[in-house]
Amino acid sequence: MISRTFASARKNACLLIACSLASEPIIAAIVTPTTSVTVTRSYAYTAYDGGDFVFSTSVGAPGCGSGWWIAASDPGFKSAVAAVLAAQVAGSYIMVYGDNSALWSGSPSGEYCHVQTVGLTS
Repeated sequence: MISRTFASARKNACLLIACSLASEPIIAAIVTPTTSVTVTRSYAYTAYDGGDFVFSTSVGAPGCGSGWWIAASDPGFKSAVAAVLAAQVAGSYIMVYGDNSALWSGSPSGEYCHVQTVGLTS
């Protein structure tokens, strides 16, 4: 009985893992590119959703193929945008982490993930 229960649980776990790997992404996650990246473009919206900031990087992350966004209402909006713009102007590298379940509503066809952390690297 125990071995049948274990075998059934193992089979169900394998199916769950296979399903999770088959579709992109099923579970929300904080994701990051696999390496430091450069900022390739940035847009500051003056009116959309109160003034969102959107940018793209040289390498994406799972679910963030188009780039990243920062809401004007985010508590760290000014410092995060300043870090992105400083890196873009200097051609410096950044690390960025974003939530791939919080896509930017301003681009229904794109995958812009909501930024959680951004920082300059050397």
